[in-house]
Amino acid sequence: MVRLNRINLSKDGLNKFFSPIEAKIIKTLWSEGKMTTAEMTEKTCIPMTSVAGTLDRLVKTGYAIRQLETVNGRVRSVYEPAFSEEETASKITDRILDGLVDAFGPLAFEKFSKYKP
Repeated sequence: MVRLNRINLSKDGLNKFFSPIEAKIIKTLWSEGKMTTAEMTEKTCIPMTSVAGTLDRLVKTGYAIRQLETVNGRVRSVYEPAFSEEETASKITDRILDGLVDAFGPLAFEKFSKYKP
């Protein structure tokens, strides 16, 4: 879960910041919206125990939201992303840039200036 000490820039896409299972689950939530653990398992082909544990971690770290629904007298958990893909990218970028500025101060600002939109 986006821990600055675990960022691996040599990996592709979201795997730079999330484990492969976390990345697959958060991408699925972004594309599909609300889902149960069983639906996520079916959609991703990830074992249910791994999906359940990963969704719990995503909820604890604030990247997913869990809501309880009652269907036919049974309570089930439904998950959705806490932020859009763009909002997540913004939050991760802010954390990384803040860490660089804290560590390197003026040098970080000097390097940022070479990037133009």
